[in-house]
Amino acid sequence: MSANTSNLADLEEIDRFEQAIQAFNAGHLDMERMTAVRLQHGVYGQRQHGMHMFRMKVPGGRLTPDRLEAVADIVEAHSQKGIAHLTTRHSIQTHFVPLDSTPAAMRRIAGAGMTTREACSNTVRNLTACSLSGVCPRERVDITKHLGDAAVHFLRNPLNQQLPRKFKISLSACEEDCAQALLHDCGVIATEKDGQPGFMIKAAGGLGHKPREAIVVEEFIPERELLFALEALVALHNKYSDRTKRAKSRIKFLVERFGEQGFLEKYREEFERTSQALAAQAYTQGEWRQPTGGEGPGPGAPRKLFAQRQAGLFVLPVALPAGDITPAQLRGIAALLRAHGLNEIRTTQDQNLSIFDVPKVGLAALRI
Repeated sequence: MSANTSNLADLEEIDRFEQAIQAFNAGHLDMERMTAVRLQHGVYGQRQHGMHMFRMKVPGGRLTPDRLEAVADIVEAHSQKGIAHLTTRHSIQTHFVPLDSTPAAMRRIAGAGMTTREACSNTVRNLTACSLSGVCPRERVDITKHLGDAAVHFLRNPLNQQLPRKFKISLSACEEDCAQALLHDCGVIATEKDGQPGFMIKAAGGLGHKPREAIVVEEFIPERELLFALEALVALHNKYSDRTKRAKSRIKFLVERFGEQGFLEKYREEFERTSQALAAQAYTQGEWRQPTGGEGPGPGAPRKLFAQRQAGLFVLPVALPAGDITPAQLRGIAALLRAHGLNEIRTTQDQNLSIFDVPKVGLAALRI
């Protein structure tokens, strides 16, 4: 687990959220304001009266045995459905949770360093990465460090609290783009130019209403400018996207509004500002390497045993029906990892799990 995402929790924030619920129950906070507060904290309303969906952010999908057990505990204690569900963007959610139970659930996952903050609403959502970052022979850099630092930068950032609409960021460790930049509001792809490591940046992609592919806003930027570009795109969205028509409020509609060239000009204006505002901030420096051209996973995450670039180690996929997993299964996997001295497991884009750093001699015992 990268140190920069090892603890995203804020207990005082949870206390304030609980106080808001108490004020709402007492009639001192209206429904509109309570809705905004709970969405900001990752709690969606359901059609069923009094029931809510509770979403946990997992940047890059990176979990540990402790986190698996924390999720198991809150699902068992607070979800009337008793199932955890993995999303296509690395998050974990559970349904049929009463509103009054959500602070206790937040405190339990906070004990494992997890948060629900900005997992919903008009914010920068959970950041995603290619599922094999750090172990893929084709990667140029372990992108999870850049992802973690960006996740921390935007979490609770004032810029990120009342965007016109949600904003999704993906990061890929090489030009294979397993994190699917074309479908994101912002997609980062590790590359190189003239021997210098850096990134291609794409923006304004998305599915849903009027799907469109992302356009290239930066053919190449050096590593030190990555955060400048990310914040420039979020700021562009915040400044210009439509706040009156929800169906047209994603950043992709700015390309339709301004034209591609006009969009790029607006982006450059924001980039000039953010590059000055963030100039003194330390930037993420990854350990870059030349890809070896070995086996790639194909689209999404590996669905078979995958040899890591670290000799003798493997990624073992764990298939979940429709992305669903029970508390007993979560605890069982956590116990299995501990028994074999393993500490990293990730959620994947296809709503499954992958166990990392499995030595060849341990494969048979884990294949249950």
